[in-house]
Amino acid sequence: FVVISCDSPNLNEAKEETNSEHLQKHFTIRDSVGLTVITVNKPYLNAQLTERYILYQKVEGRPEGVNADLFIGLPIERIGINSTTHLGFLNAIEQQEKIVAMSNQSLYYDAPFQNRIEKGLVEELGNRTLNVEKVIASELDVLFSFAIDATSYKAVKDLRDLGQPVVLISEFNESHPIDKAKWLKVFAAFFQEDVQKLAAVKLKRIEKRYDSLKVKAKLYSTLPKVMIGLPWKGTWYVSGANSYQAQLISDAGAIYLWSKYPQTQSVPLDIETAISQTLDADFWINPGIAQSYSELEENNPAFTRFVSFKNKNVYTNYKRSNKLGANDYWELGVVRPDLVLQDLIAIIHSEELDSLTFYQSLAQ
Repeated sequence: FVVISCDSPNLNEAKEETNSEHLQKHFTIRDSVGLTVITVNKPYLNAQLTERYILYQKVEGRPEGVNADLFIGLPIERIGINSTTHLGFLNAIEQQEKIVAMSNQSLYYDAPFQNRIEKGLVEELGNRTLNVEKVIASELDVLFSFAIDATSYKAVKDLRDLGQPVVLISEFNESHPIDKAKWLKVFAAFFQEDVQKLAAVKLKRIEKRYDSLKVKAKLYSTLPKVMIGLPWKGTWYVSGANSYQAQLISDAGAIYLWSKYPQTQSVPLDIETAISQTLDADFWINPGIAQSYSELEENNPAFTRFVSFKNKNVYTNYKRSNKLGANDYWELGVVRPDLVLQDLIAIIHSEELDSLTFYQSLAQ
């Protein structure tokens, strides 16, 4: 399969609908009487609420007689971001230049963005937690952020009470890679029609290519077993069978080793239990920050007993990382799940490994 460039799409393609097999569950977008209404369902894990954002044209004034959690006037010129995935989405629709503030500078991979930071064009809003004073002083038209629980959601509401429009992006709630990528529509909704068409075209191509790769993977006669992750502080957190990672492995034509756990979120296992279940895995992917087999052995000598370790079939998703430790897997990879799937198919079914985008074998 040839890698399809998503850089120069034909905007007429935006008129065609994408494959309806993938239906994201956590947001909707609709236009109503000159307004755009975005709803975000369950914006954080286990949330039982829906957020409603109304986008309107500044020249027409804020609408009266309608209710929403947030009103945002368009066009927007000053954007703040609180996640690497937000940069990936905005890069995909060519709107990086509107980002004037971000948090956690060291986590961003994109070189042009880091250059803008170094030139003082993008301000730091805090490391790990947002600095409220800096956020307010930045005078942002919108801050794209997230909440992982009720406590962090309260912090978002506190910022709003101070006058800062905060839009919650919860692509991490989606269990299918294509559904994650579709959050590109939410970002595009904040811009003019040509940007929205650009997003639609790119998503159509990405989804079509992902589905083609998935069909290709089904043609292989073998179903290798794949394990994932690395223990942390005595516990091995594994992705549940209904998670994003498990879906990628299944679509790549492999058996996910922990498919008996039906969760969409991480499942904590004690190390002994996890090791006993992973000894015969054919492949081991995403082994934390470990970059060599010696690092794995130092972490736990028992890893040398793994079939994947013995056969040198351990692959890290840190191929595209910089000196700060930032990883493009969590930036470009979220928007381009087709590239991630292509990597996994190549690894699992022993295709040409020279063309891997995000993955590479651990150093010997």
